[in-house]
Amino acid sequence: MFQHVLVALDESIYSRTALPTAIAVAKRFGADLFVLHVAEHDRGRAAVYSMESPAEATKLVADGVKAARDSGIAAKGEVRDVAVGQVARAIVDAAAANDISLIVMGSRRLSDVQGLLLGSVTHKVMQLAEIAVLVARGPIPVVKKVVQPAFTAFAFARA
Repeated sequence: MFQHVLVALDESIYSRTALPTAIAVAKRFGADLFVLHVAEHDRGRAAVYSMESPAEATKLVADGVKAARDSGIAAKGEVRDVAVGQVARAIVDAAAANDISLIVMGSRRLSDVQGLLLGSVTHKVMQLAEIAVLVARGPIPVVKKVVQPAFTAFAFARA
């Protein structure tokens, strides 16, 4: 079903759930893995400003490729550099250029409205992609309720 899986990584904690998910899917389907990081740059009046160093971006991809290979998955990686706001399009274009059948991404768990207002890359990729997109959300945080007794020792003693 899935022969070539693309995992889009960045430095966020949300992205960290995408790589193990992509590796698990690739193992399950006998697919290879394409690790992609899209670095953004902004243009000033006199220069182009990168949001991160090329060394950081390269290390992120190299670590992802190594993790996949250590898990027995054939993997390669790439860093693409695009203008601010073009990350989603770059991910979809990379998928098309590499014959990808599944894109795996992390998510900040934004609602549709929040994603629209704050610019969720995952939302945009899901809209632009003509292939399957798997959103790796990771474990759902558990909120523990603390049960308060109806009567405290002090209240009981006063009665």
